[in-house]
Amino acid sequence: MLLTYVLIFVFFVFLSIIVLYIVYTFVLPKKMEDILKMIESGQTKLAIKKLNELLEKDDRNVYAHYLLAEAYFREENFQYSIVEYRQVLKFARFDDRMKESEIRSRLAKLYINREMVEDAKKEYLILTKIDPDNFENYFELGKIYFNAGTLDKAIPFFKKTISCNANHEQSYYFLGQIHYRSNAFVDARQMFINAIKLDPTNYKSHYFLGLVLRQQNDYDWAIKEFEISQKSEDLRVKSFLAKGSCYMEKGQLPKAVMEFQRGLKFARRGSETELNLRYFLADSQEKMRDIHSAISNWEKIVEVNANFRDVQEKLKNYSEFRQDDRIKDFLIAGLAQFEHVCRKLVEAMGHNIMDVEIVNDTDIEIIGTETEGKWRNTRQTNRIIRIIRTTDTIQDRLLRRLYESMKLKNATRIIVITTGDFSQSAVDFANTRPIELMGKAQLVELLRKI
Repeated sequence: MLLTYVLIFVFFVFLSIIVLYIVYTFVLPKKMEDILKMIESGQTKLAIKKLNELLEKDDRNVYAHYLLAEAYFREENFQYSIVEYRQVLKFARFDDRMKESEIRSRLAKLYINREMVEDAKKEYLILTKIDPDNFENYFELGKIYFNAGTLDKAIPFFKKTISCNANHEQSYYFLGQIHYRSNAFVDARQMFINAIKLDPTNYKSHYFLGLVLRQQNDYDWAIKEFEISQKSEDLRVKSFLAKGSCYMEKGQLPKAVMEFQRGLKFARRGSETELNLRYFLADSQEKMRDIHSAISNWEKIVEVNANFRDVQEKLKNYSEFRQDDRIKDFLIAGLAQFEHVCRKLVEAMGHNIMDVEIVNDTDIEIIGTETEGKWRNTRQTNRIIRIIRTTDTIQDRLLRRLYESMKLKNATRIIVITTGDFSQSAVDFANTRPIELMGKAQLVELLRKI
């Protein structure tokens, strides 16, 4: 009887083994294949339900965890997808259906998507070990360090990317960025050129190459690069701003004004770029003596940001311009009219004009004479009279140059007249020397006389 029970038990054990073999060899794989087809056909919710049912019975079914991660990924439920991919890595049983490198790569991208940068970095570092020939892993690590601001750590990974794939133009672009930020302009220039050779439509490389060339004073080439980068909608406004600044440096102010105005047509209202466009536009207009337009742009800047750069100081310096037509006419007069008014000012001061030197359209120097006494034979002495129409603060270095020239010009006194202000160092220098400083208020009085 006992033998019968033993045989029955052995039979059932043997039968169970056969059943399990059939299930795991034929039934379960067929079932998993069906679930995979569900996922691929978009039936993710049904697949998730069936997979969860399977995992309730066998939580160590690695492939079920993998398919569940794939299903959640398809549904963009990235949080749950990460949990399931982690389970797969935890069991660490990989095959042709579940490759470790592919799982870690997917997981790293999910971490980046959810801004879990440190976790992503760990995965990519592992990937460089298990898949050392895949340049993308080195590139992603380079970007992580670049975005974190640790540029020195990013460089080796971008270089490794290039060693694995010499045609990886984005690595050249990022290396160019790093060199640019480090003021290594020669190296930056070469990196951007390399990127452009590989992809002529890499507008960011064109733009930053232009910035590098501007730093190197190669304005003509820089302008050509900005003309290419402005084709990009994202870079259009910045390109107009940069191109205008090149024309400013070249002294081609009308062209600069045109570029800044073009940029303003596309600039977002109130943005930092719009304010910079208006600022440099006003600067160009001021240099061109178009003070009305300059003031208008400064006022528009103040409406958005009252503390932007030195705009308040600019408006303060031109306050008389906005209130007194005499100052306005003096500031915007053409060069011939400016010289004429300067002559009248010197004569109104009681000086005879001996010589006039036009330094530039904002700066005129006149040598005038004045008798030292009331008698007919009294010796006449020269005066150096410097008249400057600018909002800039006059520094002591100008006074020092004038003072050094007194002997050569046989002058005994210097008079400096400006629409701007004098620095304290200039005032201190003048106080102990035969130098008279005349500011806006005194200039207004003189203009009233004439």
